[in-house]
Amino acid sequence: LIKRGLSEDITWFMQARSDDIIRNQENLPKMRKAGNYWIMAGLERHDDKALQNYNKGIKSSDAKLSMDLLKENDIFSQATLITGDRNDDHESIQGLRDFVNLVDPDLAIFMILTPFPGTQLYETAQGQGWLEDDNWANYDMVHAVMPTEHLSRAEVQEELYQCYRSFYGSMRRRFSGIFSRNKFKRQTYRYMAGQGLLQALRELY
Repeated sequence: LIKRGLSEDITWFMQARSDDIIRNQENLPKMRKAGNYWIMAGLERHDDKALQNYNKGIKSSDAKLSMDLLKENDIFSQATLITGDRNDDHESIQGLRDFVNLVDPDLAIFMILTPFPGTQLYETAQGQGWLEDDNWANYDMVHAVMPTEHLSRAEVQEELYQCYRSFYGSMRRRFSGIFSRNKFKRQTYRYMAGQGLLQALRELY
């Protein structure tokens, strides 16, 4: 792309693991020059035990460095996080909120652990009687379809909202995003400001 002079006209997105971002950090400047403006990493959780249960093969300790490296190279950093783990309680989800605020990606997407048909989680959830919602429209990682060992579905749902509120409710983060030098971050935060993200999320359920 660089050699052919296409990097000014083409922008591209990719997904990457946090450890791969760190391992290949010397390539980030070239990737940015070649038009890579946006990388999404599945950080998922703040505790390594949960990451092991998800077979992620990554460490929570890599999260902040990977996001910092992307920012240093003007690459829009997006992180995905999972809440509603079977072992979650209010305290553990607060730990997830503290974790993502410390890691501070440009964009954080919180998702409720959802047992999709065909997965081992679904087979386990069905066998153990965890599933409380059989409406397939709600199997979207936004609606809670099963409780945890410590939280009801309603509490899991409320915790998802609080995760978004904790991250995007920060005025510092909002203004930083709206006036960011990174065009993707700037456009994203201005769009969210216009759409009323938190209210829209609340109205989903």
